[in-house]
Amino acid sequence: MMKLRILGETGPYPAPGGATTGYLLSTEEGNVLIDCGSAVFAEMTRHIGIADLDAVIITHHHADHVSDIPVLRYGIMIQRLHGGRKDPLTIYANKEPAADFQELPFLEHVQASPLDAETEIELCGMKFTFANTKHAIPCLAVSAEYKGKRFVFSGDSGLSESLEQLAAGADFFLCEASWLHKDKGPDQIGHLTAKEVGEIGKRVGVKTLCLTHIYPDYDRSLLKAEAEAEFGRDVLVAEKGAVYEI
Repeated sequence: MMKLRILGETGPYPAPGGATTGYLLSTEEGNVLIDCGSAVFAEMTRHIGIADLDAVIITHHHADHVSDIPVLRYGIMIQRLHGGRKDPLTIYANKEPAADFQELPFLEHVQASPLDAETEIELCGMKFTFANTKHAIPCLAVSAEYKGKRFVFSGDSGLSESLEQLAAGADFFLCEASWLHKDKGPDQIGHLTAKEVGEIGKRVGVKTLCLTHIYPDYDRSLLKAEAEAEFGRDVLVAEKGAVYEI
């Protein structure tokens, strides 16, 4: 079983007392953090110790997905210097833009490994694969498979054939829903509406659909209703602190 903990779910900035994008995906074999936005590191330590974090995956380098990386690096360093953690941490991150990727390593405590759509890695027993999405900067969607179950996170994306191919048949699809459809922005920004997410979920046959990357001022019941009208059944809306078993 995979366990998904929502550490932060808003974008592009946090609500009061909230956090932007960050998800802790765990198995009996360890813990992987997917994205590390503002306030995510503190929320993560509610659930696991710094020594128990096995790896980080970064979908893209926008601030609401990476702004807590500097404090995470400090946490790793201090734990290693004080004997609380033995091994350095590897951050698996989108290799583009190259200048952002090159900023990730930190002394001997944090190392970086590049990701693109062709990468396949195994972490904590989970097989991770990736797909390019349509966003303002290079971004990857993430799939994790473990003991016959599959979790997919959209990253940030507009309508994308490669995202739909990755999400097809997923047991749990965590998908960005940045807008109500009436507020849809330009395609080049690369975000989805709740209506579009519901349509995608139905079209590709996901089993459970969960909305995330939510604008803090929205009434979430409206996002939920808009997605459900297209999906045809119940849709979850991510909340900080929620835990899902997959």
